[in-house]
Amino acid sequence: MRPALLALFLAAAPGTFAQLQNWDPTPYRTDSAVTFHDDLDYYLNSYSKAEIKAMRKQVDIWRMNFDKLMRATITDLRTYSEGGNMDPHTHDFTLKDARDGRPYRLEGRPGRIRAFMFGSISNPPARAQLPFWDRLRAKYDTAQVDLFVVYGKELHPGDRKRFRAYPLPKSEHEKLAYAQEFAQLTTLPVLVDGLDDAVLQAYGRVPNGAYVVDADGRLVFRGTWADSRKIEHIVDTLLRWYAEGRPKAPPAVMKDDE
Repeated sequence: MRPALLALFLAAAPGTFAQLQNWDPTPYRTDSAVTFHDDLDYYLNSYSKAEIKAMRKQVDIWRMNFDKLMRATITDLRTYSEGGNMDPHTHDFTLKDARDGRPYRLEGRPGRIRAFMFGSISNPPARAQLPFWDRLRAKYDTAQVDLFVVYGKELHPGDRKRFRAYPLPKSEHEKLAYAQEFAQLTTLPVLVDGLDDAVLQAYGRVPNGAYVVDADGRLVFRGTWADSRKIEHIVDTLLRWYAEGRPKAPPAVMKDDE
């Protein structure tokens, strides 16, 4: 691996709002759906320099260059950010809630907008997003919007003092224990993926990926990083579209030379 790859995962261009500026929030409109541009950006541009620095202090950048598991994760991220590594459609799943064990089926919630991100206890970007997603959950009517976390794989298992107590789980029970501890950091439901990470695999193997499924079951957005501001814009746009009676897309404007 080139030395420059050391910091690619936890480095970003300057500016707190750089990623929002690079992402086009304009939705695609058809007569039957509103969808959004994917945000498959490999870099952590949605964070400020100070936030990036704080996250980097939680992990061993030197280890990231030589650890086989970490290099595989970086390869997955880079592949996904180029648009591959996932069939871009809704993938149904049924997972249990870490708190009470109740099953949640994605396709069992028709009529609701569903937005979720992947996270884990050794995933600094996911942990950083939790307070912002908590605010979104407080904002929306739970009869209209489901917001939740899918507890996926450990991003920095056993790394440094902060995550030394969290090596890769060796059993479903151990992974559930991690997820239950993670759930104490948030008001969001935390659904536990299997030890085989089947749901994470279906959605592109991105440790902090974010996805929005509309009330009709269509996957309308996917992002490499779970920026709450994008999720809020998308959910607000969808709610407005449904409230207005699903208006059809305006007719295309023909240019004089067409």
